[in-house]
Amino acid sequence: MNLNETRKQIDDVDKQIIELLEERMKLVQEVITYKKENNLPVLDNSRENIVLEKTRERVANPIFADSIVATFQDIMKNSRNFQEIELEQ
Repeated sequence: MNLNETRKQIDDVDKQIIELLEERMKLVQEVITYKKENNLPVLDNSRENIVLEKTRERVANPIFADSIVATFQDIMKNSRNFQEIELEQ
């Protein structure tokens, strides 16, 4: 095992994650527009529960499931924060 090579691979994956998160946030902007137009609240518990259930089901290696679900919880929390800020404007 070469630590530097492994870290480079992690950096490459991180770059992909960043690109995907930015794409996700662009879609969140569309959700914000819809919620503004329809006077809907930021939080939709049922939607978040469905996302987390799907996330857990999609994790191939069960030893990673709790960490990945927690990561998605953080992603959604930050998405809600962004929505709240944008809806106030």
